[in-house]
Amino acid sequence: MEFVIVIIVIAVLFIILGIKPIFLILLALLILWLLFAAASVFFFYFFFVLTASKKKSAYFVKIDKHPKSRFKTAYYLIEGKEYPNVFPEEGFMEKLLYKTNVEYHVRLSSKGFVFDRFSFATCYIGFILSITFFIGTFVFIKAII
Repeated sequence: MEFVIVIIVIAVLFIILGIKPIFLILLALLILWLLFAAASVFFFYFFFVLTASKKKSAYFVKIDKHPKSRFKTAYYLIEGKEYPNVFPEEGFMEKLLYKTNVEYHVRLSSKGFVFDRFSFATCYIGFILSITFFIGTFVFIKAII
């Protein structure tokens, strides 16, 4: 909510100072471009960690709050030890996505977290979309300028 108020205050200041509305649009696009750049770096990092992780067989154990996060995450049992998933769990389809007594093929990172099939999808799709929108926003900004 505070973010929206800050945007409104900046827009009003631009109008009061007599700055053309096109500059406000360019500023918004620049902020979007920077957000897509940050998302691209985020997903590239996890994509790299994913490819460097070791393949393991695992069993889904539970969904619980991660001690270092405020979100719930899936836990998998690998060689007698529980490891948390790297990303939060999908709460709205929990019963459909996570099944006990089923062997899953996951990747275990050196940091001690698991990439399951949903993490694969998140990394791949997130990386492709963030790069696409990063480039698209840049092209759109260049077209306006």
